[in-house]
Amino acid sequence: MRLKNIMSIIALAPRWLSALVIGICVVFAGVPTVGAQQQEEDEYQGLPEGEGREEVAAYCGACHSLGLVSQQKLPRHRWEDLLVWMNEKQGMPKLPPEDEKIVLDYLTEHLGPPKTRRRF
Repeated sequence: MRLKNIMSIIALAPRWLSALVIGICVVFAGVPTVGAQQQEEDEYQGLPEGEGREEVAAYCGACHSLGLVSQQKLPRHRWEDLLVWMNEKQGMPKLPPEDEKIVLDYLTEHLGPPKTRRRF
């Protein structure tokens, strides 16, 4: 009797094993797209989408974690001061003027201080 049960299980094994393999393949079929999205998000380390994100990632990410950059929440004049300080004291090469404007516009718009509304 016991041998009969074992033999029936062995006979069914190819069916359930192939179903299991197909099920696993179906489940993991979506993983590459999730991985690609995650890779893009990791590349920008939380920088919000917007014009200038690539430039900020390239220029700032050359020396800093982009997470550090996104934590600052500075107004434009402070970002400008920080760039001057990095140029003069830290040996950072000056950005081309058009790229500097793009970077400062992005930092101000997306990584500036929270916008507040006045109450009357």
